[in-house]
Amino acid sequence: MRRAVAEARANIALIKYWGKRDRVLNLPANSSLSLTLDGMTTRTTVCFDSALAADRLILGGEEQVGEALRRVTGFLDLVRGLAKLDLRAHIE
Repeated sequence: MRRAVAEARANIALIKYWGKRDRVLNLPANSSLSLTLDGMTTRTTVCFDSALAADRLILGGEEQVGEALRRVTGFLDLVRGLAKLDLRAHIE
């Protein structure tokens, strides 16, 4: 089993930059200003497991099906392709 955990905090853009100064280096045309809200954190755990026959998505304690699961599976398919990994994942 392979496992990864990530935490992210809410970030609000107050002034957003538009355009690119340098596309190769991905530099913005002008500055932006944002703030990160402490205490508003999400934690996501992804476990790739050979025992799983399909991807599973748990969001807010409820198992997701339909479009939400399809979108996550589509993204995971990209990750699996890059990592040369043929395992299904449990995401919570």
